[in-house]
Amino acid sequence: MRRHRLIATAGAAVFAASLATTSPAIAAQTTTVPTAAAVADCTDYTFTMSGRVVEGSTAIPWNYFIAAQAGTISACLDGPDGADFDLVLRHFGTDGLRTVATSSGEEDVKTLSYEVGDPGAYRIEVVATEGSGDYTVGLTIP
Repeated sequence: MRRHRLIATAGAAVFAASLATTSPAIAAQTTTVPTAAAVADCTDYTFTMSGRVVEGSTAIPWNYFIAAQAGTISACLDGPDGADFDLVLRHFGTDGLRTVATSSGEEDVKTLSYEVGDPGAYRIEVVATEGSGDYTVGLTIP
């Protein structure tokens, strides 16, 4: 009986690219520092995710991600005009889930940075304190 092996190099590359953009928890990447122009729409980060959130609720673009080494977690939130969305970074630790960094204010685009001392699991949250609409989150992890 003759067996055939399927070798899909292009398909694997597409799958890996898709995996890298939707699940930073398991993807390998290099750290880049976003340019000022790219911060305006959060697209020059390693990972991006878009979604929608309504006033008074919280959206979680990724369930969690792993910062596998010391370095800087950088995140950006581009929300709709006239809405007040906040960006929150939380850490899963032995003492539970705790907030380690927030970015708030009146701007439509918000950023935050957090220096990771020890590797661990983190989560980004988008909190709609006023207004509803679409958002884009950019994330770079060490």
